[in-house]
Amino acid sequence: MELARTKMQVRELELKLIRYETLYPVVTPVTDLTMIERGEYLERFRQVGISSLALLDSKLSITSKVELDRMAPYLVYPADFYAIDIWDCEDYGIQAQCDAGHKFGVNGVRLGLGNVPGGYHGFVITMDKDGNIWWLEPNAGFEYAGVWYKIGMYGYQPDKVFA
Repeated sequence: MELARTKMQVRELELKLIRYETLYPVVTPVTDLTMIERGEYLERFRQVGISSLALLDSKLSITSKVELDRMAPYLVYPADFYAIDIWDCEDYGIQAQCDAGHKFGVNGVRLGLGNVPGGYHGFVITMDKDGNIWWLEPNAGFEYAGVWYKIGMYGYQPDKVFA
């Protein structure tokens, strides 16, 4: 009887662990990082018409396009998370920004705001180690979600970055 109860408790713990690993998958942090001064980072964005929303970190970590592509699937969240005026586009972007920094060590992935074909919108933007600026749609319900694109592609034109 005691053995059966212990086996049941072990199975319940295994199920909890499986649920935890599903919600919080283990990912490999980025090791191909470059630190860039905030001023230089923002100057690159200013050159393409994107202004800063805040004065925060003095340095930002950026990485290669290869690493950004590896991170991309982990920065996209189910469309059914959307709740108008509660958890909407900028919240998806903030979540992706936080996960990029926390899970991968790349705090240069930031919330971006700008115009898209459907109106004003929040998503994430970053710069790679070569100075190229990219955007990513973190809401899986959008056609272009989960891939880094050049500024302007598919009508995404950011004008603000939270950096």
